[in-house]
Amino acid sequence: MPVPVRLSVMDTSAAADQPARLSDDTALTAHLETLLQGALRRQFWMIFLDEEGEELGPVMPCDDLPPDPRGLARGQGPGARPPAEVLAHWIAGLMDEFEVAQVVFVWERRGGRRIGEDERVWARELGRACVHEAVRVRAQFLLHDRGLRVLAPDDYL
Repeated sequence: MPVPVRLSVMDTSAAADQPARLSDDTALTAHLETLLQGALRRQFWMIFLDEEGEELGPVMPCDDLPPDPRGLARGQGPGARPPAEVLAHWIAGLMDEFEVAQVVFVWERRGGRRIGEDERVWARELGRACVHEAVRVRAQFLLHDRGLRVLAPDDYL
C-alpha cells in the first residue's frame, strides 16, 4: 500500500522570463531564497533540474510525510517498504518520465536554523533511498523561520 502524501504544485513560470540556470551552489541557494521565503509549516519541497542545472517545470511541495521515514504504516503487509524508499521510487519514476537529471530537496518547518532530528533522519533515509534508485540529489536544504540553510552531509549522516 503506498504512503499517502498530498502533493500540490507551485507554478514558477511567471517568476522569470527565462528559466533559472542554477549551475553552482551559490546560484541555487540564491534562487531558493527568492522562491521560498520563511517557513510556514512542516512540508517537503522538490525542485527538478536538467543536466545543466536549469529548473524544470513546477516546484512541488509535499505535506503529510510520516514522522518516521524508516517505519511501516499500520496495516501494511508483507513486502511493504519504508516511506523513504517509496518516495525515492516515486521520484525516480517521475524523473525518468519527464527526463529530469537532478532534484533538490527542501525540508520546511517552523523554528530555528539548527537541524532537528526529524529533518536529519528524513534527509539521511531519503538520500540513501535515492542512491539505491539512482536518483541524483543535487542538494538538500532546511527552510526555517529566518531563511534557508544548506544541509551538508555531516548534518544528516
